[in-house]
Amino acid sequence: MGTGDAESQPVLDQQPVLVAEPIHTTRIRLKASSSAADGEPSAEAAGEPGSEAETQPDKEIPLSSLPDLTQGIPSTLDYETAGSTNKAALAPFTEEGTASAGGRGKGELPASAYISSSERRRQKLANYLFFGAVGLGVAGTVYAGRDWDEEDAKRHPQVPNGWGLGLWWDRVSTRTKELLTYYHEPAFEKLLPDPDPVYGRPYTLCISLEDMLIHSEWTREHGWRIAKRPGVDYFLHYLSQYYELVLFTTVPFAMGEPMVRKLDPYRFIVYPLFREATKYQDGEIIKDLSYLNRDLSKVIIIDTNASHVRAQPENAIVLPKWTGDVKDTNLVALIPFLEYIYTMQYGDVRKVLKSFEGKDIPQEFARREAIARAEFQKQLEGQRKKHPHSGESGIGRLGSMLGLKSSNMSVMVPVDGEPNVAEQFAQGKMLQDIARERGQKTYEMMEKEIRENGEKWLKEEAAMQEKLQQEAMQSMKQSFAGWFVNPPKTAEQPNAAPGSQNKQ
Repeated sequence: MGTGDAESQPVLDQQPVLVAEPIHTTRIRLKASSSAADGEPSAEAAGEPGSEAETQPDKEIPLSSLPDLTQGIPSTLDYETAGSTNKAALAPFTEEGTASAGGRGKGELPASAYISSSERRRQKLANYLFFGAVGLGVAGTVYAGRDWDEEDAKRHPQVPNGWGLGLWWDRVSTRTKELLTYYHEPAFEKLLPDPDPVYGRPYTLCISLEDMLIHSEWTREHGWRIAKRPGVDYFLHYLSQYYELVLFTTVPFAMGEPMVRKLDPYRFIVYPLFREATKYQDGEIIKDLSYLNRDLSKVIIIDTNASHVRAQPENAIVLPKWTGDVKDTNLVALIPFLEYIYTMQYGDVRKVLKSFEGKDIPQEFARREAIARAEFQKQLEGQRKKHPHSGESGIGRLGSMLGLKSSNMSVMVPVDGEPNVAEQFAQGKMLQDIARERGQKTYEMMEKEIRENGEKWLKEEAAMQEKLQQEAMQSMKQSFAGWFVNPPKTAEQPNAAPGSQNKQ
C-alpha cells in the first residue's frame, strides 16, 4: 500500500479544530469532510464547486459590537424582559416545555399529586377552620334568638318571647343592635359623678378643646405645634367661681390628657371628658349631654362644630373656630354673658340661649346691656326725685330690659366688707356691675394664691403621684411574689388529729 493510498482514505475521527487567527476573527477548519461510516468522498477530493464555499472563512465580527468585559458582565434584563413578552418567540419553547414536563399538571398524574404533605395538612386545617367558623356563626345566630331573661324582658317590652320565627328573628336583630351600640355609645351611662353639694356650683359649663382653647398645626419646618388661645387662663380661672367646668372633647384620652394637664395645671377644669365619652351616630361624633348625669336646664356647652352638639342644640353656643389669631378676643368677650346667667340664677338656661339664637352673643348682649343701662339711669333719676332713699325698685331692671326674668339673684346677698346692694344702686351701679366687681375681686384673690403657692402645689401633687405609683408598684410586686414564696395555705382539714400542729 503506497503513500497515495494512505492519503486517499478518509479520516475516521472527524473533529473541529480551532485555528489561531488574528484577534478580530476565529475560524473553524475540518481535517476531513467525510466520515468512514458514510464512505462518501469529501467535497475537496471530488472537486465539487460547493467545496470552495464551505471552506471560505466566516464573516468577521467587528470588535466594537462586542461587550467590554473589562467593565463587568453586562445586564441581560432588557433582553429577558423583551423576550418574555414576545409570544411568537416563546411559542416553540412553551410547546417543548409542555411536552417534556413529565406530565406535571396535564400529564398522566393530576395536579394534586404534586402537592407536598405539609401543604395538604395546611389545606385540611384551613377547611376545618372554615367549616368551624360557619358552624359557630350558625350556632351563635340560633343562640341570639333565645328568649329574654327577666331583666332583658323589662328593657325590651316591644319584643316579646315566643317560638315563632318572626319573634326569634326580632330577638336576634335586637341583640345584634345592642352589640353594635356598645361600641357607638359612651363608655359609661353616667359620665360624671353625682353633684357634690359642697362644691356649690349650680351650673355646668362644657367646653371644647380643639380649635377653641387650642389650635394645632403642622409645618415642614417645625412639625406639629400647639398654640393656646389668648385669654384661656382668664376664662377658666374667672368662670370657675360660677360654673362646674367640664372639658368635653373629641380627642382620645391618650392624646388629650397630656395637653389638658399642660393647659390647666391647677385643675380649674373639674372633669375632663375625651373621645371615649362621645357618641358615634350616622358617621359623626356627637357630644350627648344626656349622659352627663346633670340637669340639662343648668348645662351649657360651648363648641366650634354644630354637628357635635346636634343632640341638644338648645344647650349649645357655637363659636367660630380659632385658627391661631393672637389678637382674638371672642372667648373672653363671652364672659359677661355667662356671668350674667349666674348672677340672675335662671331656672332654665335654654330659654336664655333661645333669646340669642342666630345672633352673635357677645355683641347682642352688649347692645341689650347698653339699652338697659340707659333705661336704668333714666328710671333711677326719676326714683331719686320721687324717693330719694329708695333704691330697691331698680333691682332686676336689667333683666326686664333684656326680656329675661330671674328666679333668684345670689348677688343680692352682700359679702363681708361690701356695701349694701341698695346703697350701690343709689350710686348708679347696676346689678351686673355689682356682680362683676365681686367676681373680679375673687379672681384677683385666686391669682394671688397661685403666684404665692402655685409652684408648691405642683410639687406636692407630683410628689403625691410618685408616691402613689411606688405604692402601687410595691403592692403589685408583693402580691406577685407571694404566690411563689408564700403560696396561699389551704384550709385546715376538719379531721386533723388534736395536737398535730404542735408536733409540727
